[in-house]
Amino acid sequence: MNLFSKVGILWLLFLVVYCTALISVVLFICQLGVSTVFYFNDGVFLFVWEDALYIALKKGSIAGVVLGAGIWLKNKLHERRGE
Repeated sequence: MNLFSKVGILWLLFLVVYCTALISVVLFICQLGVSTVFYFNDGVFLFVWEDALYIALKKGSIAGVVLGAGIWLKNKLHERRGE
């Protein structure tokens, strides 16, 4: 039995969680990378783990919900159109 055989609520939850986690991790890594570049240029490592994690989770959750819901809606409309 395939859980994602049709576009349903489980697929929506999966997309939202997946997009949120992916975007949050990417944002966190980008913040760490930019801080590392500034460290090599200036010699000061300006990176606060708590702030970076908070910003990544806050912005990642907003973008992940919007992106996941948008992808789900597109697939739902495509599924209806195909019937």
